[in-house]
Amino acid sequence: MAFSILIKNGTILDGAGGEPYVADLGISANRIEKIGNLAGETADQIIDATNLYVTPGFIDITNHSDVYGTLFSLPMQESFLWQGVTTILLGNCGESLAPVSKRESLTELERWTTGFSVPINWNSLAEYYDNIENLGVGLNVATLVGQETLKRNAKTLEERIFLLEGAMKEGAWGMSSNFSFAERSSAADDEIIALLKVVKKYGGLYKIHLKDEGKNFLPSISAAVFLARASEARTVISHLKAIGRDAWKDFENALKIFKKAQSDGVDITFDIFPYLRTGSALVSFLPSWAKIGANKEILKMISDKEISKKTINELKSATLHADRILIASAFKDKSLVGKTLEEISKHSGMPVEELILEILKINELNASVFGKTLSGGNLLRAVAEQGGMISSDGAGYDVDFKHFGDLVHPRSFGAFPRFFSVISGKAKISLAEAVVKMTSLPAKALGLKDRGILKPKNIADIAIFHPEEFKDQATYGNPYRYASGLRALIISGNLAISGGKLAIKRHGLVLRKKN
Repeated sequence: MAFSILIKNGTILDGAGGEPYVADLGISANRIEKIGNLAGETADQIIDATNLYVTPGFIDITNHSDVYGTLFSLPMQESFLWQGVTTILLGNCGESLAPVSKRESLTELERWTTGFSVPINWNSLAEYYDNIENLGVGLNVATLVGQETLKRNAKTLEERIFLLEGAMKEGAWGMSSNFSFAERSSAADDEIIALLKVVKKYGGLYKIHLKDEGKNFLPSISAAVFLARASEARTVISHLKAIGRDAWKDFENALKIFKKAQSDGVDITFDIFPYLRTGSALVSFLPSWAKIGANKEILKMISDKEISKKTINELKSATLHADRILIASAFKDKSLVGKTLEEISKHSGMPVEELILEILKINELNASVFGKTLSGGNLLRAVAEQGGMISSDGAGYDVDFKHFGDLVHPRSFGAFPRFFSVISGKAKISLAEAVVKMTSLPAKALGLKDRGILKPKNIADIAIFHPEEFKDQATYGNPYRYASGLRALIISGNLAISGGKLAIKRHGLVLRKKN
């Protein structure tokens, strides 16, 4: 038979954990047709994959291209394509771009973006998906519903349940929460569990941004496990990490909490990005009570003399390590970018705690930082855990984005090849298992049944790359560099990258969850 694409003599890493083997792979239309010895078969396009790895396309389960604004401004999402990523999950960390009953609610996301200019002309999730389809994107897109989005668009729990249920019927993949921007209480837990009954009903995923990744790391893990246990919803902790030396010692116990819960039948795991510096909004440094509400309300609070004084006192007790915190982006004052808080503090003569509030006020909360606050040993422990997955926790860019004058975290350009080529070896993970953590594990967590594993009848989302040349090139100082070594990328049976060149057409699909 004639295939649409025939991949010859590749070393197959199937995503299911099987040992690598050399074989041909034939694609018909958008699906894998045959894997094996296909000598003598013909095809419209033939790819010689001799001495190259052939894997499922990678699935980024914690992605922020939506709230960072780049899904619409840079729909090709080149920085992910060159990493071999074929699917991204949006709507993470409590924020999604749909559903919206009042479109002005999305203006709160300006704190995350560089010139947020998405033309919002939708209300429902179905309309949001339609807009993405009409635009055309470079890779496959799925979304969760953010709990914070529900809060801003519905006053009562009944209204929020109604919005969530409507979105799930229209193809949402679950819900996410961000506890670092919300107060914790039994009433709040009751609301989440009520919402998670809807998620569970539709077989969806629940993703959690922990309340505290620092000194209260273990209580935050326990709280997440409680919600997973009480709701029985499939749960993933986003970008698991312990921030700061005081929290590093708790990481082993956190993994024990996970294992105990899993042995009890609780469906909970985590994803992690393979870097030792965090990338976060500067506003996240504020005490939890000071970062609740709309941007205007937060700015008003930190501008009030008494509240400002209270905030500064709490920041002083937080052990900030100002020498390890680098300003990565600033909406108004680009002179800050690339400098540490300690450097800016010395130059200005302003204490670090006061400086943080001043930077937030000047930049209307829109400033981000890199923090050199993670443990290399903990990273290796986490990625070696059987259920642990790899994610970017980044957004899609192109190299021209550097003209905005900001730095982006290098994970947006190199998370997946970095894990494959550097971190997996240090963690003593086999290449077969490394691929599992980027393909079938996130596919299973999300609920994708026909992606993530190379086998007949599955959708042909496939990455082909050189074993030694597949590496990240992005650094903290120069992040705008694409990963190297990718030879071809196939999305739903279409060549998105061929011969080391990007296709002009965007082949990504909107993935609607079927109920």
